[in-house]
Amino acid sequence: MNPYYNAMDRCTPPEGMGERLAQNVLSALPGRAGAFKPRGFRRKGAALLLAAVLLLGTGATTIWDPLFVRRFGPQAAMSALGGAVFQKLDLTSVCDDVALTIPQALCSDKSIHYILEYRLPEGFSLEEGEYLTYPDEVRYYGTGDYTWEDLKALEGEAWNSCDWSDFSDIHDYFSHREEFVLAPCDMILVNKSGTGQGSGNGSTKGYDPDANTVTWLFSRDFDTGWSLNEQPLTILVTPPCVKHADGTETAVTDHPAIITFRPAYDGPQALSGLFEEGGVKITATLSTFSLSLEAEGMGYPCYEDMVKDTRLVAKDGTEKAVSLMGFTNGGSGFGPKGQPLEVSTTVHFLLLTDISEFTALRMGDYEIPLS
Repeated sequence: MNPYYNAMDRCTPPEGMGERLAQNVLSALPGRAGAFKPRGFRRKGAALLLAAVLLLGTGATTIWDPLFVRRFGPQAAMSALGGAVFQKLDLTSVCDDVALTIPQALCSDKSIHYILEYRLPEGFSLEEGEYLTYPDEVRYYGTGDYTWEDLKALEGEAWNSCDWSDFSDIHDYFSHREEFVLAPCDMILVNKSGTGQGSGNGSTKGYDPDANTVTWLFSRDFDTGWSLNEQPLTILVTPPCVKHADGTETAVTDHPAIITFRPAYDGPQALSGLFEEGGVKITATLSTFSLSLEAEGMGYPCYEDMVKDTRLVAKDGTEKAVSLMGFTNGGSGFGPKGQPLEVSTTVHFLLLTDISEFTALRMGDYEIPLS
């Protein structure tokens, strides 16, 4: 049995602890009056504060960042599964004139959601009409062998030839330089079977001029041949850019930055299934945060059609439509005559999902056991 199932039963708080902690939270609010507040703070901030107080009242030992609560909801933060995926880190990596900090992460064996704070160069400021863009590349490497100083010594000279405000230049730098020192450890491009893929997205909390920091929530699902928790994870972030009023962009610095940590997870491990019959091949990987699907020979013109035709089968025989569980992105492959050959997608769940409830996946008329 996974330890997270009984976690909440073991977290009984002392009498009156919830009220005392709630009062501490409320009494601390005036000291945060100068902190950055995203749009809609009064409405959303009140809900998130309430969620934090509720968490304190339950005796839970993990307090999620408001970005996580906004993404998955206060019920997820208060659940035992929420405790299984949560990781408090407070790690900082100083990379010359900038620094990366990861205060918290939510991890499974196939997915990661993490808060990234990017401290900008000293003296940085935004002028009227300017704003910060997302980094053009956020890349993931299954290694802990290189510090910032190591990477700078090996790659610093090559960085001088890259225009860090030009996406195509950045893409070429990482995708077409076989000698890039971290390339053999790329968790998106390479896995134990020699191939790999993944999908991700991000959202922003915004720029805090007082702390000279921009904060994001980044997410990534890995469809690889191993668990995300088997090795350290190095995250490389290219510099964000300042978008000027005239439409031009300038990178905030002339180099990428890296930070390394070891993902941890104490919940149910991912389930997978494979079906092959005639010209049909279906593969599926189900994890706490997502479902990866790939189908060949099913005749679906696009991945949305595949998702609409897919259900998860619970232990009691009931079925759950995958299309109602989250949002998707993916792609399609076509033959020389324009006939659909294969489609693939990742369904990013809106809620934390206890995958131990499910035993199989149905796509069309086919049922694929999950194990």
